Amino acid sequence: MQRASSIKEIFNIFDPQKYLEHDTKDYYIDIYKDFTDDLNDRLELSDSEETIFVAGQSGNGKSSALQLFSTNYPDLNKHYDIKVLNARDVFDRKDIDVADVLLMIAFIIVEEHKELREIFLDILEDMRKRKLEELEEISENTIDKTISKDTEMLNSFKINLGLAKFSLDFKDTFKMDNQNKKVIRELVKLNKKDFINKINEVIAKYKRDVLKSDKRLLLIIDDIEKIKDSDHIFTDEISTILQIKCSKIITMPIHLKRSSTFAGYDAKEISFKLKTRDDVEIEENICKLTDIISARLEDNSIIEKDAQKLIAIKSGGNLRQLIKIVKESALKAHRNKSETISLYDVENAILDIRKDYSSASIEIKEFLDYIKINKMPLDYTPESIKKLKTATNESLIFAYYNGEIWYDLNPIISDS
Repeated sequence: MQRASSIKEIFNIFDPQKYLEHDTKDYYIDIYKDFTDDLNDRLELSDSEETIFVAGQSGNGKSSALQLFSTNYPDLNKHYDIKVLNARDVFDRKDIDVADVLLMIAFIIVEEHKELREIFLDILEDMRKRKLEELEEISENTIDKTISKDTEMLNSFKINLGLAKFSLDFKDTFKMDNQNKKVIRELVKLNKKDFINKINEVIAKYKRDVLKSDKRLLLIIDDIEKIKDSDHIFTDEISTILQIKCSKIITMPIHLKRSSTFAGYDAKEISFKLKTRDDVEIEENICKLTDIISARLEDNSIIEKDAQKLIAIKSGGNLRQLIKIVKESALKAHRNKSETISLYDVENAILDIRKDYSSASIEIKEFLDYIKINKMPLDYTPESIKKLKTATNESLIFAYYNGEIWYDLNPIISDS
């Protein structure tokens, strides 16, 4: 695995848009070992199908920890067949429906097994044909043949239904295939319970024929919370997803963790703090972040030591921001025709990144000022929750946890 030995290589290896996977596992520094140890122990001890929610802010490293979960805990593979559904890979970043999630849960489980895959595609095709026949019958028996908004919608759906095709490559095209997506959503909406039952029948066959009772099925559902306007999946539809009969680890938005929806569920909160709520620096954790930087470097001196520490501190414990600062600092060093990244390069990179947050922070300035002083929102009214969602999604504030959730301004904007 390549480690950076030049400014150009730093710019390319430090990519804030990529989480770590098996082929980049040597970059991984286990900053969440207590959390992943606990997760592993719970799953090993459990005789039932556990559902565990993991709440953490976008960019804090939970995706990398979950992607490498089975790699870092190989004994877990003796007990579980682990499947990972990465939302960012299969769903539209701006549009998601519970039907999409149910569909991809099923397909992720069966995609490597031809017989089961064909059974599932046949289920979709059968649903399509039955609904088309039903609509044809309704159309034929309709006495009033005048064109209305309802009949136009009916005819439009019939056309889409007639054109829909469910093929072996639909997983790869689903994100962009609005026609099939619309049809599937309508079909599921019309008979959601039946669709869930069909999925569970396929899962039962997978457990029986493939796993043969030697293992249980564990599904990791990651990154749905990063899709725009996805809160309804966790507030209105979470009971639907929980009806899928297998063990599940589901990442969720931090701003919904304390909502009544999750009062009865096992929900874990993870964060990485560089200072206490009283602003006392945690030197050990700062060093762990500089270790993350060093793990990707062939020669650690290519980024000056004081520059590495500033990068770590200004990351706020958010790994995506850490990686982004390194990348932007490499750009500054390149422009300065330098072969190393200096403190000066990092300081200038941070100034540029700060500008990216300026417009969003102005819109909720009073809210951010209150967080800066009190480390918590004034209340949890719908308006406050809306601002909290904006602030966490836009990384204007970072959420931390040590027995209770508290918040602090992103250190990149805290001095502005």
